[in-house]
Parts: sequence; C-alpha cells; structure tokens
Amino acid sequence: MKTDTDFYQSLEQLQADLQRDVHYRVRIFDRRQAVTLIAPHGGFIEAGTSHIAEAIAGSECNFFDFQALHKRHAKKLHVTSVRFRHGYLVGLLGRSNTAVSIHSKGSEQNGTILLGGLNSVLKERIFAELKSAGFPVTTKGPRHRGVHPRNIVNLAQEKGVQIELTSKVIARMFVSGTPRFSREHSPLQTTAYFDSFVEAVRRATR
Repeated sequence: MKTDTDFYQSLEQLQADLQRDVHYRVRIFDRRQAVTLIAPHGGFIEAGTSHIAEAIAGSECNFFDFQALHKRHAKKLHVTSVRFRHGYLVGLLGRSNTAVSIHSKGSEQNGTILLGGLNSVLKERIFAELKSAGFPVTTKGPRHRGVHPRNIVNLAQEKGVQIELTSKVIARMFVSGTPRFSREHSPLQTTAYFDSFVEAVRRATR
C-alpha cells in the first residue's frame, strides 16, 4: 500500500484531473448483500485484482471496482486505501456487515499471501480455507497489514479483510500469455489455481 508516493492524494483529486471511462472506470454492483468485495486498485494499476475480486463476489456479494484503463502511467492512479474514498462505496460499506479487498503487493514475501484488516474472525476463516487449499498464507507481515481504521475495507459495519497477493501468485492464476487485465469485457483465461483461490475465499465469506 503506497502512502506519500501516491501521485494523487485523494480520489476526488484524481477525478477532477482525469476523465471517467477514458482514463479510469468505476464499476459498482450493489446487490444489497452483507459482504462487499473491493478492487480499489483494479484495471492496470494492480493487474488481475479486478478479475479476482469480481469472481469472488459472484452474484452473491456486492462488488466495487476502480480500474485504470491505460497500462502506461497506471500507477499514477493508485490512491492508498486509507485515503481511497468514493461516495457510493462509503455508503455501500455502511450497509455491509463485512468487506474484502483484493490487492497486489508485487514480489514481496516470496509468494506468500498476506491477510490483513480489522475483522479478525473473518480473517481467520479465510486463513484456514486458504491454508487447507494449499496456499502459502500468513497474517503477519511488516507492511500491508490493513489495520488502520480509515482503511477503506474497515469501513464496513464489522470491519473487513485485506488480501495482498504477490505477482507470483497472480501469475499462476492466469493462462500463460493472457493479459491479466483487458479494458474490454472479453473473458480472461484462468487456471485451476485461480478457481481454487476463489472458491476458498468464497467458502470463508459466505
């Protein structure tokens, strides 16, 4: 999770400078459900996270996805989770019991998935399901712990869980040679590893 290195210090500042559906896209599926899945750094920012979060949400959870639509300079559209605020999302989280956000932390921790956030019960459930499915996972890390009360995932009524995936883990979820994000809605080719991860998190959140 970036902080002072973010180009934009707020989503409001970003939206004032860039054009919706040209530079970025916001996708919201408010299904009036208890759990909300969030991809705050989707599209080309943290490639793969939009697709993973949407798959976990399925048709049974709410889903919010902020996407950078151009690969070049996509990292400039990263707004750290503590400052990431979208009016509809804040309202949606206020009506949600819990939330889960999907992130990429690059090559840190040699492929280990890091679980953070302030909902310790849900975090332990996700940990147990991922561990049982054979994923390398931990709840302890020097960074990306998602424990700040202003972290977007913790704005749900019972707080939430932040899942930080490494680039190694994400790469295994998509068929070799297939881009991990496409600005069109054409389906991406995923692997059994992707399916196993999605199902493990779904079991924990349902």
